[in-house]
Amino acid sequence: MMLKSLLTHATDKANLLEGMRAASASAIMLLVGCALHAPDFAWAAIGAFWTSLATASDTARNRLASMLSFAVLSTVAGGLTTYAASLGTAAGALAILVVVTGAGLARVWGAKAYQVAILAATACVVMVDRPWHGGSGGMAYLGVYLFGCLFATALSVVIWQIRPFAPEHYSTRWHAAAARSVREGWRHLRGHASLSSDGVHFALRLGIATTVAYLTVHMLDLSNGYWATMAVLLILQPSASGTLPRSVERAVGTVVGTVIAVAISGLATSPLAIALAVFPLIGLTMTLRPVGYGVFVAFLTPSFVLVADYAMPVFNEYNYALARLETNLLGSAIAVAATLTLWPLTERFRK
Repeated sequence: MMLKSLLTHATDKANLLEGMRAASASAIMLLVGCALHAPDFAWAAIGAFWTSLATASDTARNRLASMLSFAVLSTVAGGLTTYAASLGTAAGALAILVVVTGAGLARVWGAKAYQVAILAATACVVMVDRPWHGGSGGMAYLGVYLFGCLFATALSVVIWQIRPFAPEHYSTRWHAAAARSVREGWRHLRGHASLSSDGVHFALRLGIATTVAYLTVHMLDLSNGYWATMAVLLILQPSASGTLPRSVERAVGTVVGTVIAVAISGLATSPLAIALAVFPLIGLTMTLRPVGYGVFVAFLTPSFVLVADYAMPVFNEYNYALARLETNLLGSAIAVAATLTLWPLTERFRK
């Protein structure tokens, strides 16, 4: 069944083209970095990839709104989190708690809003490991990151449209529609503004668990600790019945992805080779995303690892891979523990 599902999605023209578009956006950013001898363009590639993941593909308006919302939200929140981390671990932890809890609360607005918010939070937990130490140069990578986000948006909305959208007819102007959306969103949020609300329980659980992961990796002085915080963010679900299978899928996918990353890293030893290797990996990540979370992680892991290697080459790939696997398992364990101990009786999320 898994093989049949893989083949079905791999041969689906729309899925394949969307994968190629996301891969093109990231690979082009890396190639620009090669041409300019600018390793920080790895951040542009990351921004382009995450923006592609944040895309809502039902209408042209929603696609543009989701991509621009992610670009702005992740850049601003990432910058604030980076600044907080420069003030110390405690300030960084507080920033993570606020940002991730807010992202978790976005779930009450539905899957599209939550997808944008959780990916923006993911950007923050990665950026927080690069605290600002003063000077404009310390924040320059945020501009490069935002450029990658906007490039992916332009590629998707203007240059390379894959799924033709039916003509949209709106009875109100965009600002009136935006105002109505804000009013409806506020009303919906007020309906969940209670400590007994499942939505608030999930948001607090997500924020606390991610903050615990952040503090743990700092206390243990683990390198690349963002793999643990990312694991919590992407694994933790509203109930144990959702979190436990996802943690297993991530563990298996991470192991497979780590093996792929080690194999490719041994062959792709130059920035240009890494940029070329990223293209098929990100293409497969996006194309096979609907198959299942484990398959998604298996290709996401080497994609992200190679982009990170582009910015900061490592000299012992085996030890680096082992450390990455350990931090992923740590994050998975924290996510499972939070699900079982923080409001464990909440088994169903009321929308």
